[in-house]
Amino acid sequence: MTRAMTAATTDVRLESPSEDGMDSLQAQARRVRRLIVRLAATASGCHLGGSLSLTEILVALLGRVMKINPSEPRWEGRDHLILSKGHAAAGLYAALSAFGFFDPEELVQRYNAEGSIFTGHVNARVPGVDFSTGSLGHGLGLGTGLALGYRLKGLSNRVYVICGDGEMGEGSNWEALQIASHQRLSNLTVIIDRNGGQNDGPTESILSQAALTDRLLMFGFEALEVDGHDLRALCAALEAPAGTAPRAIVARTQKGAGVPLFKGKGPHYAVFSPEQLRRALVSMGETP
Repeated sequence: MTRAMTAATTDVRLESPSEDGMDSLQAQARRVRRLIVRLAATASGCHLGGSLSLTEILVALLGRVMKINPSEPRWEGRDHLILSKGHAAAGLYAALSAFGFFDPEELVQRYNAEGSIFTGHVNARVPGVDFSTGSLGHGLGLGTGLALGYRLKGLSNRVYVICGDGEMGEGSNWEALQIASHQRLSNLTVIIDRNGGQNDGPTESILSQAALTDRLLMFGFEALEVDGHDLRALCAALEAPAGTAPRAIVARTQKGAGVPLFKGKGPHYAVFSPEQLRRALVSMGETP
C-alpha cells in the first residue's frame, strides 16, 4: 500500500489531524529515539529494534491522544497505556521521560541496574506505568478487563494496548479480542506494532500474520492499517470518532526505524560500545 493510511472498514471516519503541535511531536520523536539509542549503550543494553519501531506510536499517544497528568501519574481520570510487548521497556520509559514523568538522565543512569525500578521489562513501579508486562499475550487481556470495568462504572477513561505482531500468535490475545468485541468495548484501542520481526526471526517465517487486519474485522473490530512512522496518519486513526465497537490499528513499522545506520533492520537486542553509540548517533544527525 502506498498511502499512509488505509481504512479497512467504512465505519471509521478519518479526518486530517490538526497541524497544531505536530512539529513538537516530531521533535519529541527524535528526542525519544536518541534516548533509546543511549540506553543500548548502558551496561546491559536493551531491546533496541522493537523499541525504535514503537517511537511514533508512543509519541502520538502520550503527546496528543491520551488524557494523562505527568505530575500526578495515578490521576483517576487518566487514560491507560498497556505495553503488552513489555520487552520494549526502553521505548516506553524513554517516551514517558520525554513527556515529563521523570528525568531522562535518571533513566540513563539507572536503566536495568541492580535495585532499579527501570527494569528491562516494563515495571509498574515506574511513574506512568500501570501494569508490569513482559510475558507475551497478557496485556490485551488486562486491557479488555480494564475497559470493561470502566464501561460498567459509566466512566470515560480509555484504554490503549500495544501488542507486537509476533505476539499475535498467542491464543490468549484472540480470546481477549473475542470478549472485547462481544462486549462492544468502544473505549478500547489495540495498536499492533507490525514490524515483521521477533526474537527468533522474521514473523512471517515463524507464524504468518498475513491478513491480520481482515481477521480483526472478522472478530468485530473497527480495523485500520497505517504507516506506523507517520505521526499524522497515526493521530488521524487514533482520534477518529469512536463507534460502537473496539478499534484495532495495525501499524506498519520497521525494527530500528529512525537510525539510518540500521537501514530499517535494527537488532532485536543490542549492547553498544561507545564507538557503536557514536556511529548510531552520527547517522541520526545527532551530536555524540
